[in-house]
Amino acid sequence: MDINLLRTFLEVSKTRHFGKASENLYLTQSAVSFRIKQLEDLVGVTLFSRQRNNIMLTSAGERLIPHAENIIASWQVALQDIGIPEEQEKQLVLGGISNLWGTFLQSAIPKLAESFPLMSIRTQINSHLELIRALISKRLDIAIVLDSANMSELSSKKIGSIELILVSHKDDLRFQDINTVGYVFVDWGTAFNLKHAKLFKKPVAPILHTEQSQIALEFILTNGGAAFLPKALVQTYLDEKSLFVLKEIKPVSRSVYAVFAKQQPDHIQLEPIINKLTAIDLKPETSLQPIE
Repeated sequence: MDINLLRTFLEVSKTRHFGKASENLYLTQSAVSFRIKQLEDLVGVTLFSRQRNNIMLTSAGERLIPHAENIIASWQVALQDIGIPEEQEKQLVLGGISNLWGTFLQSAIPKLAESFPLMSIRTQINSHLELIRALISKRLDIAIVLDSANMSELSSKKIGSIELILVSHKDDLRFQDINTVGYVFVDWGTAFNLKHAKLFKKPVAPILHTEQSQIALEFILTNGGAAFLPKALVQTYLDEKSLFVLKEIKPVSRSVYAVFAKQQPDHIQLEPIINKLTAIDLKPETSLQPIE
């Protein structure tokens, strides 16, 4: 089977538009349509229903998505595995939610590479749900998330915590007046969202909703506003008096977990890696320097 048929199928299912899919894949629209027809002939079912300009997945198409993702991921792993130099005998597939990359994982990757020089690292950024699916299907070795996984197939280990503080570009801002500056909602996971709902007794319409703290930080610094952000991320701006803490709101602590399969993979020992992740400070690297 041509793996490109599945790649084309996933791109069309994502864009719901043959023209946009053809642009993203650097193909002609007729080539995209031909590939989808080839795949439909191969599996024996219709994958998309076409109504004017509206492209919808059929029920069969919906069911094919996770299988297509698994096949492509397995193929990519196989290509990388056979291409790894002999001196690099291990490969780690490490995933994380987007909010933890700039906060922690981006600076952790070089430290992992330094500690395990014979290990090749492949990274993924995805939602909590998709990372859990990838762990169960063995496409991922470790997922770094904010909510532990309560599933029989998986284990979770707390590797640290992040202190979230409510900050604003405006000094002496009162919590009750937060809407006047524009509230930026940053998604810090299920446990945080429950605390957040209790804190905001009246509905607050965020001026921006994001899963990335770096986006929220840049928005507040440029346009003003308020948001819950990691203290380690904003400490420099607090020192410079370009951001200010709303002192009437207590900090919120969020645990960070490494989630992995209970049945350990054969290709790598995860315990030393998780221990290293636990030892690394959960904070962004503020002074990355190129090697000389």
